[in-house]
Amino acid sequence: MQVLFDLLGRFSEPLLVIGGHALSAHGLSRQTIDVDCLIAVENRGTIDKYLRGAGFELLGETENFARFSHPTHLMPDVDLLFVDRPTFEKLQANSIILQRGPVALLTPSLPHLIALKLHAIRNNPAREARDLGDIIELLRANPGAVSIDELNSISLQFGPLGISEKLKSLQVTR
Repeated sequence: MQVLFDLLGRFSEPLLVIGGHALSAHGLSRQTIDVDCLIAVENRGTIDKYLRGAGFELLGETENFARFSHPTHLMPDVDLLFVDRPTFEKLQANSIILQRGPVALLTPSLPHLIALKLHAIRNNPAREARDLGDIIELLRANPGAVSIDELNSISLQFGPLGISEKLKSLQVTR
């Protein structure tokens, strides 16, 4: 895994580590077998060329997503989420450091990570159990880091209908 973090740390454009590895920057550990990154859509061609140059192959893609795999299976898959530049810059501006060995990568702030997870639930309801579980554990691991009002605002803006009530019923907003 460290080889991949070293590779990502040398990428010429900014990226943010999201997903399971981002959780650890906020005090939560979850087993994960891939590395998820968020990048500005304008850098899509650059990271595609970079990963292919490192031996990765494109497994699939949509307008906002691409998955790369290394044929030797010595490195984990890399999932890329593409966002517009203003969104990326907003997330990057409040990012925190994720240290992986000698490599310092960036990951979204806690409110932004929660917003990304809520957005994922809204766009794919099948993700609710896992991502809602992550949100609850993040809030418990970081008491007071996100206010009730901030969580409600994030939930209303990025989450599916009714998610704010679910979070309240699970008593994570105390």
